[in-house]
This record gives sequence, C-alpha cells and structure tokens, in this order.
Amino acid sequence: MHRSFLHLQHRPIPLPSSPWLMTQVWSNVLFMHWPIQPEALKRVVPPCLQIDLYDHTAWIGLVPFQVSNMRFHGLPSIPLFRSFLQLNVRTYVTHQGIPGIYFFSLDVNHLPSVIGARLFCLLPFRQSKIAATLNGSCRFQSSYSFGQEEEELDVCYTPLSSPYSADKGTFDYWATERYCLFTSRGNKLYRGDIHHTRWSLQKADATFFRNTMAPFLPANYWNEQPIVHFSREKKAFFWPLQKM
Repeated sequence: MHRSFLHLQHRPIPLPSSPWLMTQVWSNVLFMHWPIQPEALKRVVPPCLQIDLYDHTAWIGLVPFQVSNMRFHGLPSIPLFRSFLQLNVRTYVTHQGIPGIYFFSLDVNHLPSVIGARLFCLLPFRQSKIAATLNGSCRFQSSYSFGQEEEELDVCYTPLSSPYSADKGTFDYWATERYCLFTSRGNKLYRGDIHHTRWSLQKADATFFRNTMAPFLPANYWNEQPIVHFSREKKAFFWPLQKM
C-alpha cells in the first residue's frame, strides 16, 4: 500500500470504495490565487454548483506544474505519457456541502493526454505550447491559441520559505487541500475524487512577464499581486468520474 493511503485524517470526505483508476506525480507546483467577486464567476460556473468563498470572496487560481510517472491501476508507467507540462485555471465550489475544484481550462503540451482526457474525463483540456525551466528559480511559459482567441502566461517564480503544512482555517489550507473536482456535460454533473497526502507548501515570489489567461474575466483582475505558494512534489491518485 502506498503511504498516501495511510494518511486519511485530513480528507473532508471518505475515500471511494472502488479502486483508484490512475496515478501521477506533480512536480514544481505553483499556486497563484487572486480574489474575485463571485458575480464575475456565476455566468461561467454551472448553476448546480455553489461558488465557495473565503473571506467573503471567490478566488481564481493559476496552477502550473510538471506531470510525470503517470500510470493506470495495475499497469506499468506508459512511455508515451512519461512527462509533460500542465497549466490549470480553476476556482472553488461546493456541491451538497462537499468542497471541490472547478476547472475552466487545463492546458498541456501533450496531444495524447488532451485527447484521452477530453474523451474520458469530460474536462476542458487543451493542447498548448508550453516550456519551462525548473530548478531553484523556475520559469513557466504557456501559449494557447484558437482562431482569434489567445491566452498566455509567462511567469518566473522562486520559493522563499521553509516547507510547512497549512493549518485548518487558513487560506493556504482552504485553497490547496481539495480532494475532488466537479465537471458537467450538458445538464449532467459529475464528481471525480482525488487523493494525496497533505501539501507541503512554501511561500513563494512570482514575477509576471505576461498574463492573459481566463479572458472571460476583466483584465484588471490580474493587476493585483496574487497569493503565491510553491510545492516541490506530490503523488496523486484519481478515481473515475461519478454522475451526481
């Protein structure tokens, strides 16, 4: 048994009774969060979900990272899926009291992952041009374009503090310790469960050279300095989507 399954007390919801479907390792994870008025999200979040608030406000997150060691339950690692880069745009929601994540986009530089995820995960994966320098000071550059639509992120980031585990009740805990995602297809809502140990976080500094992500938001939302956290590595397990 992986050590992740020996640590369950931090989960707000029980593990699913069925076996996990897939596992990945996330490396050099950067969490960047900006406050946003809930009204700005209501038209882009399914009405069956409630926008989750911290300090009376909604939050939007940009999360770039590297994916590696992806494999399905009972199978060895897949060479074709050995490593790729990913950038998630997300917010926080609840459904029937269960806290989770809602994704607006998931950009990767790996076409097979895009095709598989869109077919089986019902998530808005997109193929993007992504490059990263991942060492003591990391730089992550992503560019997505479709027709006249273009979204870019170019950010340099450096961890500043020693690693720590966030305390319950803090923003750090609220924004990172989430163990399911919600997605929809038509008028049907689905939940996907996730499991990992608690995040080991570091305070971090980020310098932006360009940020035009989430064009459904007014550009001035990005003018404010975000709350930034870094995490070196996390192994995560995923379960199949369940219709709610």
